[in-house]
Amino acid sequence: MINKLQRHPFSFPILTAASVGLSFPILTIGLLLQHQDLNLSWHNLAALHQNNFALYVVWSAPLIMGIFGYVLGKTSLQLKQKMDTLTHQTTELNTILDTAASAIITIDRSGSITNFNKAAEQIFGYDHDELIGKNVDCLIPDAIAAEHSSYLHRYLQTGRPIILGKRREVEARRKNGKLFPALLRVNPMYIDDAIYFSGVIDDISDTKMLQNQLIQAQKLEAIGQLASGVAHEINTPIQYIGDNLSALHQNFIDVLAYHQAIAGLIPEPLRPQADKLAEEHDIAFILEDSPNAIRQSLEGVERVAEIVKAMKTFSHMESAQNKQAINLHEALNSTLTISRNSYKYVAKVETDYADDVHFVECYANQLNQVFLNLIVNAAHAIEESRNDAGLIRVTTRKTGDQIEIQIQDNGAGIPKPIQDKVFNLFFTTKPVGKGTGQGLSLAHSIIVEKHQGKLFFESEPGIGTTFHILLPIDTA
Repeated sequence: MINKLQRHPFSFPILTAASVGLSFPILTIGLLLQHQDLNLSWHNLAALHQNNFALYVVWSAPLIMGIFGYVLGKTSLQLKQKMDTLTHQTTELNTILDTAASAIITIDRSGSITNFNKAAEQIFGYDHDELIGKNVDCLIPDAIAAEHSSYLHRYLQTGRPIILGKRREVEARRKNGKLFPALLRVNPMYIDDAIYFSGVIDDISDTKMLQNQLIQAQKLEAIGQLASGVAHEINTPIQYIGDNLSALHQNFIDVLAYHQAIAGLIPEPLRPQADKLAEEHDIAFILEDSPNAIRQSLEGVERVAEIVKAMKTFSHMESAQNKQAINLHEALNSTLTISRNSYKYVAKVETDYADDVHFVECYANQLNQVFLNLIVNAAHAIEESRNDAGLIRVTTRKTGDQIEIQIQDNGAGIPKPIQDKVFNLFFTTKPVGKGTGQGLSLAHSIIVEKHQGKLFFESEPGIGTTFHILLPIDTA
């Protein structure tokens, strides 16, 4: 019976309605028999139907009720199918919203949040119930919240989508207050003659970091090629300038000896005239100053040669961007030479290199960039602290299967409240124009992700900071 009802879904409402309709003539006949004090028999039933023609009309009630049950059952089935379809569509839509990688946020015309999907919870750090009914300005930096409101207000007044519908890069704000770059597209939509705005937001922090790394790599490659070319062009003239200065130094020694010999051959009567002539041409000063000038020039040439060598070492990079074995201490010395202008007026540099540390396999150009960032940051920290005895100390050690590089300064240190943020992209405490907030973030990415190493620091405000770089000896 149940299987039959399942195969014919209209049977149950038809039978039920017909049964209810059948109760009408049965109840009517029962009342008539009781009213006329008659017994239930075929003769009495026939007599009642002969005397009461309306009973035949009452007997049509089961048929009418059966038809009504059929219509009711069919209508109920159609409604159920539509409700099932709507339920399926709603479930499917909610599933799509909850599994979408992009944050999808819906607001009404006043800016109140009406929908907030799972991706939005993960990106912004809020729970769904925390934000429903609140203004969307809590997800926007204060600096651009008014601008965002003006876009919506202008659209509501004019109906012209100037910014709406276009994908643009903005800054958004997480629950913890941290700002991050995002791609946003806002579109208007109408539901029951009411206007809403749907925003699709993608967190592009990782993309921006990769873009910055690519730009940095391209810049370094261009700088490396330029530095290599400049170093090559400078090297040749510096060599013959140095050779000529060395020859000039030797020649001056010979001229000086010749002058002293000639001075001894001058007759006594002519000596006053010779002394006067020497005084007029300032020969004494020339003989005293020229050796110093030549010596200082030779030192300058040696200094330029040292810088050229450092530029060649610092800019050396394999064209395939593969790992290469470099002399770690030469790389550090080259970086110190290149960055000398940043610390020469504020600090002196000490190095303590371990004898058992020589070559390291690495991405040379990127590792040099990490050293450069940390040394420049140390110089800035010392400059900020106004420490007259500024010191930057670079140390290398071999610890087990790792090589440790320490870059230590006695600068201002890093305040405790921001120590957990220094490796965040775009975070900086430096004034505008002096820092972009990318150096330490890129350094962390290069050491940890590219080299499978570690980068951390120890810092005490007012005492100084030590950055530790740990590189695995065997990175295979």
